[in-house]
Amino acid sequence: MATYAISDLHGRMDLFRQIKEFLQPEDVVYVLGDCGDRGPAGWELIKTVYEDPQFIYLMGNHEDMLVNAMYGDRQLCFYNGGKNTFRGWKYKDGGSMSWATKLSELPKEAIYTNAGGEKIILCHSGYTPHDGLFLTKNDYIWSRDHFLDDWDEDIENTYMIHGHTPIVYMDKYMYNRSTQLEPGAFWYCKDKNGIERKCNIDCGAVFLGFTVLLDLDTFDEHIFMAEDCFFADEIDN
Repeated sequence: MATYAISDLHGRMDLFRQIKEFLQPEDVVYVLGDCGDRGPAGWELIKTVYEDPQFIYLMGNHEDMLVNAMYGDRQLCFYNGGKNTFRGWKYKDGGSMSWATKLSELPKEAIYTNAGGEKIILCHSGYTPHDGLFLTKNDYIWSRDHFLDDWDEDIENTYMIHGHTPIVYMDKYMYNRSTQLEPGAFWYCKDKNGIERKCNIDCGAVFLGFTVLLDLDTFDEHIFMAEDCFFADEIDN
């Protein structure tokens, strides 16, 4: 049995099907939100992930916006590429408000203890853990304020895995590079021993056509690419 994490598929059912084919029946995958919007199969992917017991679905900011749209506040959802996902819910599922309840009750965070006894914190947008930290919904699914934080030297044997911000943008923000140099996760925020404790797994799947499935026990990265992948000619899965 393996335990993985993935994030921000944004309607890329083609990538999801590759991942599903790769998995063994006993494997478990934490999905760190943003299954819908922008891509071609947003509503279909939301339903598929929610209903498949192999996947542990956490809330992302796009799920949050979709729930607000279901209750009538559509502006932010539509502005951020959610119109087709909303229409899928409204016309393919009859606009059942039971989905508003289901999505609003998605957990915002999960904690996994891996085979090495390390604590893995999983949420959509990420944060920098420290003693006495008070968190709001914004910290779990919206915030980008933590990227340049220092790791608390008192927090040991802990990792933060998140998505939310495509790595190409984070790369530019932190290192002034205009493109991601190679496909894969983005590790950063070193502790006092030089170990990178935070990891962004939002590969910008909807734009770049690839995603990473991160093994939470070994930290091995499994790359999945669509036909339109920016790196398709360079790396085999």
